[in-house]
Amino acid sequence: MTTLVSVDHFLSHVYLLAFPPLFPLIAGAFDVPATQLAVSVTLIFGAQFLCQVPAGELVDRAGAKRVVVGGLALTAASVALAGFATSALQVLGCAFLSGVGQSPFHPANYALLDAAGDASREGRQFSVHSFGGFVGFAAAPVLTTGIAALADWRAALVALGALGLVYAGVLAVGLAPVHRRALREAVTDESADDGSFLDSLRMLERPLVAGMFAFFLLVTFTDAGIQTYTTAFAVNHLGLSTVVGNAALTAFLGVTALFVLAGGWLADRYDAFTIIVAGLAWSGVILAAGATLDLDATTLVVVWGIAGIGLGVSLPARDSITNALSGTADTGKSFGLVYTGLPIGGALAPVILGAVITRFSYLDAVVAMGAGFLLAAVIVAALRRAR
Repeated sequence: MTTLVSVDHFLSHVYLLAFPPLFPLIAGAFDVPATQLAVSVTLIFGAQFLCQVPAGELVDRAGAKRVVVGGLALTAASVALAGFATSALQVLGCAFLSGVGQSPFHPANYALLDAAGDASREGRQFSVHSFGGFVGFAAAPVLTTGIAALADWRAALVALGALGLVYAGVLAVGLAPVHRRALREAVTDESADDGSFLDSLRMLERPLVAGMFAFFLLVTFTDAGIQTYTTAFAVNHLGLSTVVGNAALTAFLGVTALFVLAGGWLADRYDAFTIIVAGLAWSGVILAAGATLDLDATTLVVVWGIAGIGLGVSLPARDSITNALSGTADTGKSFGLVYTGLPIGGALAPVILGAVITRFSYLDAVVAMGAGFLLAAVIVAALRRAR
């Protein structure tokens, strides 16, 4: 079960980055600026923001297996259809539909892991799931540009879409309906509500749910800022090359992915709140303090890699806390709601940090990113006391 769901998460992240590596080729085919195609990223995250809470509701009504299979099929079909587009507008429309299909991934996957998992190994299961997503981010540019180099951008999108459709069939056959069985067996107060959209939003009245929503937003805001501006920081503030900036970003993401696996082991043995506070405080201090140093190429890569340790360690603990917020009957709603902080944070980061850079400097923006991790750690420390 963990492997099947983790591969699904891998594909989810591949599809999040299916379009950007192909922007130059698609822009040339339709004679439009690449910046116009960049709207596709906003559309994908916008669709997730709009649909993730309803998707969580659907998970708790129909069962996670059906929803995850349908979501993957819709995403994959949308990406494949983009390969047949005759205009840039059609590409953008397919991107939006792929975002709609993306919206059930988190609530459905975590509901499946919760229903089928062993509580003593919960952190490790979540860590493998998160690791699959990081591998998907790393694989996406290689897959898309590799296929496009052998054929063209249309073939790349069609091939990626076909891969997802085939795997949706694998999930339909291979996944046991464990979550649906758990829903039938659950006898909880949550299962007695009317399942309305407002009921999902009312979960924000719970301090832990509201706090984790803010936590997700802040961590994603900072992570998106690092991914967006690390290379620009290296070039414009430190006077280094784009190669060095990309190497620093790769070090941050690679170390984060590796320590996600270590974080799963820790989450199964120690207090999840403490792990997050320590991990994010580490990343925040290293990032903010390290940026103020006189960094050369090697030191920048090392500092960014060290900063990734704390974030990676914290992610399985994050998922363990979120899973504990709900009963069996509202796992989908819980994950759907708090994970809505991801697209919000991802959308805000480039705009707000860009304004900081314009008004102040790249250094101030990186310090603000470190402060974002630290503020998220403070929120979790407060939640630990409030629980």
